[in-house]
Amino acid sequence: MVFHIAGVTVNPIVVIIWMAFVGFVFSTIGAAGGILAGVGHITIFGMKKANVIKPMNQILTLVSPIISTPLYLREKRLVVPAAISLGVGGIIGALLGSWLSHTYLKDMASYQPLFGVITFVIAGRMWYEMTPKFREKQQKVKKATKAFEEKVKELKAAGKMSEIKEIGVNFSEVGIKNTFTFAGETFRYNTLAPFLAGVFVAIISAALGVGGGFLLVPFLSSALGFPMFIVAGTSTMSIVISSLTSISNYLRMGSKLDLPMVGFELIGILIGSYLGPILSKYIKGIYLKGFLAVVLTYIGIGYVFGPMIQHAFGFRII
Repeated sequence: MVFHIAGVTVNPIVVIIWMAFVGFVFSTIGAAGGILAGVGHITIFGMKKANVIKPMNQILTLVSPIISTPLYLREKRLVVPAAISLGVGGIIGALLGSWLSHTYLKDMASYQPLFGVITFVIAGRMWYEMTPKFREKQQKVKKATKAFEEKVKELKAAGKMSEIKEIGVNFSEVGIKNTFTFAGETFRYNTLAPFLAGVFVAIISAALGVGGGFLLVPFLSSALGFPMFIVAGTSTMSIVISSLTSISNYLRMGSKLDLPMVGFELIGILIGSYLGPILSKYIKGIYLKGFLAVVLTYIGIGYVFGPMIQHAFGFRII
């Protein structure tokens, strides 16, 4: 099938299968959705229009945040003022990042190497997440998260959802300095910190056409000290704001979306997102993460050093 705006001829089944893989990976390990979507557009489908690839990547990374954000909000696992600060900064960063990218990264020769650098960063993060120290930390986080979710289910079953205020996010101070409690613990942060982080992350994510979660999650958990219970919801809400801003600005500046291709891609994303939680029971996360780390490392090498290797040795890596 010919996708005219994307400028490629590709079987729709291939599009659906690859995006199902993207949805599966993202729903299983919660990372690399925008990167894998970009790899599909650049390498699997062979798209050559950088300013078409970027907004199409970001549309696909919006599926999960749009679905999950209301759920986190309902369970009071979302720090709304922090997400708004990230989002306001994200609007500024997304406008700036998309303009810079549309102007100075408009061809694949300039865009692909930088995309490869970010791919390296994601791969490095995944290698780190397979270390014993990180895995031990995650086991504690998963155990605590499960306990929180079980408590929420108990409150729902007993018709006592009003009591969730005791364990959910509740603010006692809102302004430049913010104070809130979650599960009996008190947390404080300055509004300027998430605002500036939102600007920085959105510049990068908008310029390269990715979601930005790979930068937001470490910032919220490490820099601000938020527990992982509330990090996911807070980051997804800000991703929705900055991604919609970035996509809109790309379209305003003349980029176009190949809607038929996006339609097939969304089918694949939904299939993969549905199968992820089901199949993940039979696939150890460490194996999937290891496989993905190897693949992304290889892709990063190909995107960044591929032309030099081809020139020096006469063969293409990717």
